[in-house]
Amino acid sequence: MQPPSPPDPNPRPLLIRYDKYGEPFAIRSYHGSDRPALLAFYEAFQPKRAAQGLPPTGADRITRWLDGILGVGIHLLALRDGALIGHALLVPTGEEGVAEYAVFLRQDQRGHGVGTEFNRVAVTRAAADGLKRLWLTVEPHNRAAIRSYERVGFRFVPGTVFSPEAEMVMDL
Repeated sequence: MQPPSPPDPNPRPLLIRYDKYGEPFAIRSYHGSDRPALLAFYEAFQPKRAAQGLPPTGADRITRWLDGILGVGIHLLALRDGALIGHALLVPTGEEGVAEYAVFLRQDQRGHGVGTEFNRVAVTRAAADGLKRLWLTVEPHNRAAIRSYERVGFRFVPGTVFSPEAEMVMDL
């Protein structure tokens, strides 16, 4: 197992946001001490392998996946009443100033506007950290996710809309 990630060199305060029902939730940066909660979040995640095979299934696979992503990029957590309800990640693509974006929400939080607010905060954080473009893939039948991404400014990459994995980008 990889040692915990070092503290965020640019810590951000806890941000309080509200879902479409006016219920509060918090968003903050990931810290190494959050790893056990993040592992438990993904072990319980439903539906399994919901988006392009992510998150992976099984503790060993989840651990290897987290080992590969937590040491790079930007990681944000959404919490409600102290419980982890979401994880957003912006990981480098290898192209200067471009990050791949992914967001995972606990199933009982979907459809409440949490994802759209989480996306807004992630985009703001990406711009504040100097990123120039965000890129993501989404299954074309996932209309709720697509609407949420479009609300915060993502647009389809031409020619990918009818692919098994549509691509969306946002210039910051």
